[in-house]
Amino acid sequence: MMRINLLPICLAGAYILNSGKCFAQDTVYKPVVINPIPKTSFAFTKHWAYAWYITKDDKGRISKAIDGEITKADKAHLYFTADCKTNVQGGYNIRYCYANKKPDGTILLTFRDGEPAYSNSFKANIGNRQFNFEPEIVSPMLVAGQKTTYRVTQQKLVLHQKEYATAKVISGYIDVEFSEVITEGGKTAKHPLYLRGYFKTPVN
Repeated sequence: MMRINLLPICLAGAYILNSGKCFAQDTVYKPVVINPIPKTSFAFTKHWAYAWYITKDDKGRISKAIDGEITKADKAHLYFTADCKTNVQGGYNIRYCYANKKPDGTILLTFRDGEPAYSNSFKANIGNRQFNFEPEIVSPMLVAGQKTTYRVTQQKLVLHQKEYATAKVISGYIDVEFSEVITEGGKTAKHPLYLRGYFKTPVN
């Protein structure tokens, strides 16, 4: 089986994609809803996948799409920590949520998946019983003279841990709507976008 070195392609794509990164322009804070009774069984946490650059053929042989020897970390089972969907860039599923506690005690939730095709990040900053949502969208195509911004129009975050600031695992539901605002040649177009779904992830 011929093995294709995707590293140059990925690096070139990353340069183009990161050049077109657009951020949310408004910071909107909303209260966090606490509901200790989940509406899901979190069955998705029992499923896993390899890293995006690892493939396994019908005979069980593992291949690596980028340069370097296959390591133990490459073979790791990456268990899903989210079951979310977004309609950004045609729509895709997001299976991973990462929770990091900052030095000031706030918690940052980061939702991302779909690499290398999608390099977007969706972030929720939680603190003082409030949160704000920040979509970081990486545009696959740059257009000269075009300005793109993202404005949150509706956001809801439900957590199942009352004392989430000290919890080792955080879980809940996120439902956010935001607009992609494209300005070009004096004309403005708006596209409604969303991120919604469940998550359950360790806090690091």
